[in-house]
Amino acid sequence: MNFRNARSGAAVAALTMSFVGVNFAAQAHSAPLHTPTTRAVTTKASSGWIAERLINVRSLGTSCGKTPIAEASGRGKMTLRIDQTESVSTSLSANINVTKGVVSAGVGWDVTKSRSITVSGSKEVPSGKYGTLKAYAKYSGKKFDAQGTNGGSWMTVGHNQTAYKPIGVCFKYSQR
Repeated sequence: MNFRNARSGAAVAALTMSFVGVNFAAQAHSAPLHTPTTRAVTTKASSGWIAERLINVRSLGTSCGKTPIAEASGRGKMTLRIDQTESVSTSLSANINVTKGVVSAGVGWDVTKSRSITVSGSKEVPSGKYGTLKAYAKYSGKKFDAQGTNGGSWMTVGHNQTAYKPIGVCFKYSQR
């Protein structure tokens, strides 16, 4: 292969696949500086693959959940207060075709565990108004591609998969 004329991504992918194909316990990866972080994880798989890995692991930043985990409402003048602890689960793409252990190793946290989130907040409701304070889980996310092999070439078995872990709380206040 002429590496001088090959595009950097294709050359690295070809080189990585030839090294990893030799020994399934090996981990070999490299990425050009301008591409997202690549985190290859190779393991003996229980999902039907001889080995599986995550590639192109990249951060999605933070976002708020869509379903409230706590809520308080009332007519003012009053203070709405939420003080409680909730167990919030990790969120994964629906059809991830690699084991959760590989996903956990690739994203950097245990995707099978729920986390305990303390919800504590308050908001003054003005006199004559009706206020609602809602708390939502705040998540940190990662996006990745999943690959598996049965001894030959690596096959993509999931593109743009996601994993989110709860890291805190977002509040939304409305009044009428």
